[in-house]
Amino acid sequence: MIRLFLTFIATTNAFIILYAPQPLLPLFVQEFHISMSTASLTISVTIMGLMIASFGLATFSDRWDRKKLILIANMSLVVPSMALYFASSFFWVLIWRLLQGVFIACVTSMLMAYASEEFPNHQRGRIMGIYVSATVTGGLLGRVLSGPIAERYSWHEVFGFIALCTLVIGILLLFLPTSQNQSKPAQQVFFSHLQNPALIGTFFIGFSQFFAFIGFFNYLPFYAQEKPFHLSVSEISALYLTYLFGVFSAPLTGFLSDRLGRRTMMAAGHLIGALGIMLTLYPSVLALIIGASILTFGNFSSQSSATAHVTDMACESKGAATSLYQCFYYLGGSLGAWLPGVIWPWFEWKGVVGLTIGFILCAIMSNVFLAGRKIAH
Repeated sequence: MIRLFLTFIATTNAFIILYAPQPLLPLFVQEFHISMSTASLTISVTIMGLMIASFGLATFSDRWDRKKLILIANMSLVVPSMALYFASSFFWVLIWRLLQGVFIACVTSMLMAYASEEFPNHQRGRIMGIYVSATVTGGLLGRVLSGPIAERYSWHEVFGFIALCTLVIGILLLFLPTSQNQSKPAQQVFFSHLQNPALIGTFFIGFSQFFAFIGFFNYLPFYAQEKPFHLSVSEISALYLTYLFGVFSAPLTGFLSDRLGRRTMMAAGHLIGALGIMLTLYPSVLALIIGASILTFGNFSSQSSATAHVTDMACESKGAATSLYQCFYYLGGSLGAWLPGVIWPWFEWKGVVGLTIGFILCAIMSNVFLAGRKIAH
């Protein structure tokens, strides 16, 4: 039980750090006199750091002790978080956010591998569902709390609060039990994973689904502050309460995927998410809430099944496989945080909707044509 609890809170904290700036983007635009797409780099560079670090971890992760790496990476997160509290220029905001991304990748990929190895195989879907539920909880808390804190004090205080919480969690992680079932490093495992069509398909599913999800929620604040909504920063933060649907859908889908199959639940998540995005084309706050709720439910249904599918399909070295999955996953998120901003001046919210649904269609194609194929021996 202590394993599950510490895995949950450490994962939650990592995703609080990742997503806390999202409701603050309009404040960055005003304070630093920058464009929307430039402000969105506060998310993009962090995800880019995650992607780069995940790529390196895919090669070396199974050579290092899981607990030590989790502990070191978590404590290292305190430094850039505290530096952001004192940051006075947007350049330094981006530098420290990039460094946060590197350390978040170490924490999350190792926790994901730890969770997949330290619990019985027949519970893998449920455990991965709980892990994804922690990512949802972190995304929810980061977005919902940062807006009111910034509105009452300033955005600097958001990162000061994060640094304090990260320090406390680092101390608690000292009590995380040492890994008993860590995968042994294998030769050329990096390249063997890239020759596995089922894994490649799942990597592209993660890429496409996360592109759509980040693209939607990154530009939601800009859409919600315009006509006919005119929502405040705190009201925009409240929209992220729709993440609660992901808290429930992730473990539920993890449980169902143990019985109905990973790919079936991934496909259901894709279709549900696309429906939610389309609903937001109707210009009302209620449509925004319902659409975001449905997207969240579908996205994390797909994600919990995809993470379990990766560990199912990895013939060896699950740590390397989960790191590669995160590399593709966060590459999609990094592009999703930036690319819709490029087309916004011409297409605005309709462009975001069309682009994100297009990438969900790519996820469906990967599921149909790649994710079910077995590696050739």
